[in-house]
Amino acid sequence: MPAPAVTYRESAAIALVRGAGSALEVFWVRRSDVVSYMPGFDALVGGKVAAEDLDLEVAGCAEEADRVLRACAIREAFEETGVLAGLAAGPNPDRARAAAARMRLLAGEARFDALARELGWRFDGTALRAAGRWQTPPFASQRFDTQFFMARLPEGQEATVHVGELASGEWVKPADALERWREGRVTFAAPILWVLKVLEQGARLGATDAQMADELTRAPASSALPVRRIELKWGIVLQPMKTRPLPPATHTNAYLVGDGEMALIDPGSDEKQELAELFALIEALEREGRKLAIVLLTHEHPDHIGGVAEVCKRWRVKVAAHELTARQIAADIKLADGDWVRLAGPGDWSLRALHTPGHARGHLCFLHPRTQSLFTGDHIPGGTGTVIIDPPGGDMADYVSSLKRLAGEDVRTLFPGHGSPQGGALRRIHGLIDHRMEREKKVLAALSAEPARLADLVPRAYADTPRELWPYAERSLLAHLIKLEREGRAKKSRLRQDELWASA
Repeated sequence: MPAPAVTYRESAAIALVRGAGSALEVFWVRRSDVVSYMPGFDALVGGKVAAEDLDLEVAGCAEEADRVLRACAIREAFEETGVLAGLAAGPNPDRARAAAARMRLLAGEARFDALARELGWRFDGTALRAAGRWQTPPFASQRFDTQFFMARLPEGQEATVHVGELASGEWVKPADALERWREGRVTFAAPILWVLKVLEQGARLGATDAQMADELTRAPASSALPVRRIELKWGIVLQPMKTRPLPPATHTNAYLVGDGEMALIDPGSDEKQELAELFALIEALEREGRKLAIVLLTHEHPDHIGGVAEVCKRWRVKVAAHELTARQIAADIKLADGDWVRLAGPGDWSLRALHTPGHARGHLCFLHPRTQSLFTGDHIPGGTGTVIIDPPGGDMADYVSSLKRLAGEDVRTLFPGHGSPQGGALRRIHGLIDHRMEREKKVLAALSAEPARLADLVPRAYADTPRELWPYAERSLLAHLIKLEREGRAKKSRLRQDELWASA
């Protein structure tokens, strides 16, 4: 099946700042665990362009596309913080009326452009300084083309967060935010890291807003970024590699973990260009004092091991995997459940191997306890999707048991082999368990006393799945049926070449 065309949704983000020099602060928010995109991550205020942004009047914009993006940033700032960024000169709006308008907006009772006309708000687009444009990298399940802006908190206004899509919000000095990141206490995307670094430097040097915004616009082509660097947590660097996984995925996430000695988890591609980019990243990290020490494999599927041979040829490092994986690919070290992978360097970067059969018999996840980070391979995909359990290597009973085992670990952030990393780890794990149990109910409901072929059961048990994915759904259906047969709730028979299934 060909990979789906990549579509980017236009969005805007805004760095609200106050103070200057050593007192400079930026307002950031923590995304709720319940949202589908980057749950539990720290971020700047922002969101995707909405229809009402097309009709909001914003003065001082040379082009229509620029006006819409500034309108989006202004609306998102009001929705998420109650701040009217870019408000044209004049008295501040009445706080009570503004708060009431915000509640109407959040409740879906009014559009922002209508509220602005009703309350006489006028906006000046020049109050928002362009601060760089970023596109979501290829590992993400959702893609955004985001224009960043920088704006001052208007005098007399306050920023507050209503808990919902956001869990919290606070003013923070950029240096303090970066320190939390280095300690592994927060997780955020590459653009946020760039904004914080520029603001921290600007605060130190006493730079003006114009100078900081100008530096922020240099990010995509900056000589300070010689290679793509996605370091969502300090010491955890993600390198998406183009591979041939099952759709809708197009890439496998390789991870370099450690601040000193590094482990490379799942270098999945053997394509020359993909390896060249991975090698350039490793060499850049080596120039900072890090060193590749070992390759770790979650399992033996081709899109997770494709680059192993070339990496080992270049760096002469050992490969570690579960014993069942080692039977499929030469591994120097055989890891069992609970084994530790020790990495030297500042801080504790030891990883614990967790045997998580289900997707593959020898599947391992790797847990970094200090940062509560779990590298999940194919056991837990990014976003809201699920993984195919394909017998005989895949086993549904083992898969659900492994999920329940992971739910007992102290995990906050998931770093999957495919799709976006995300916080809200326990919610995601429990959600996958619930999904499999709900699917099992549908499989049971699809069975009857009359034996039926797998192909006839798929439309009944997977009616909510796109038809083009039914061939893959059939494999997971078989895994469910095998589990139910073991439990005495389904029975198998055969008619010539067909395998038939019925309720027990």
